[in-house]
Amino acid sequence: MDTPLPVSVLIVNFNGARHLPACLTALEQQTLPRYRFEVILLDNASHDGSVHLVRTQFPWVRLIVSPTNTGFAEGNNIAARYAHGRVLILLNNDTIPDPFWLEELLRVRERRGGAVASKLVFAHDPRVINSAGLCLLRDGRGADLGFQRLDDGRFETSGPVFAGCGAALAVSTPRYGEPLLDPRYFVYYEDLDLGWRRRLAGESCWYAPRSVVRHVHGAAAGDKSPLFWFSVERNRALTALRNADLFLAIWSGLILFAKVGQALTRLAMGGTNPRARWPVTRAVIGAAMSYLRWMPSVLLERFAIRSGNAQCTLNRSVGKCTSS
Repeated sequence: MDTPLPVSVLIVNFNGARHLPACLTALEQQTLPRYRFEVILLDNASHDGSVHLVRTQFPWVRLIVSPTNTGFAEGNNIAARYAHGRVLILLNNDTIPDPFWLEELLRVRERRGGAVASKLVFAHDPRVINSAGLCLLRDGRGADLGFQRLDDGRFETSGPVFAGCGAALAVSTPRYGEPLLDPRYFVYYEDLDLGWRRRLAGESCWYAPRSVVRHVHGAAAGDKSPLFWFSVERNRALTALRNADLFLAIWSGLILFAKVGQALTRLAMGGTNPRARWPVTRAVIGAAMSYLRWMPSVLLERFAIRSGNAQCTLNRSVGKCTSS
């Protein structure tokens, strides 16, 4: 039997052919020796030539091809099933890791344990912070620490953070049969939920300031798209329902339904272009309906977490994939 690789880098891709060459080339140039890590790329039924690009230009990447778009959350779950590493590293396809990125990330991981978040800077201006870890706001929203602030030295100290941004995050391999991320989330808030769940289980998360990644922010779904509104609003409320104290869990659900009323009011008021408001309104209504659909199962998970049931697992729907 081969000795398990210590690290598995997981990349989920959907129509990211324009980003992949820079990302994968940067992984080839890491200071950590190649035998120390593997790269697994899960392609979510791309139709832009991503699969051909990886097969022909980066044959050293382990490619998993999904016949359907499983989303970021379940895509990482599927990729994790093929991983050999004791440590899993989530990495967005629209990132460019600096040469010392992986070595520095693992250095903090070996010293601190738990999860470790990289420093994310904007690809268009690396002087500006995208994320220095995640914090939890009073209303249950997650926020990127240092977002859009100048990287002027204030974010050069390693320390604990509430959770890590899923664009570049090291975590322990989950127990057998347990998904890494909640597949119902599809995209957005899966990283805050993961960090919150593991925090309740006693695991810490640390920020690694010298593990730097340049990130094309919002490339996956686009800020303010209907998918963005649906996913962010629903997943924020579900995350609080599962993990927060009772007051915040209830309050987050009320906020979601208040936003439905707000969206309908704005639609009824019309304006210069009422048709432009309808996709967002429909997305917010859909978020509330989906929240109600998943509320019973998430409440059961909440009870299991609060009662200390270590066997609590998330429901999931596994896509059929082929490896090449």
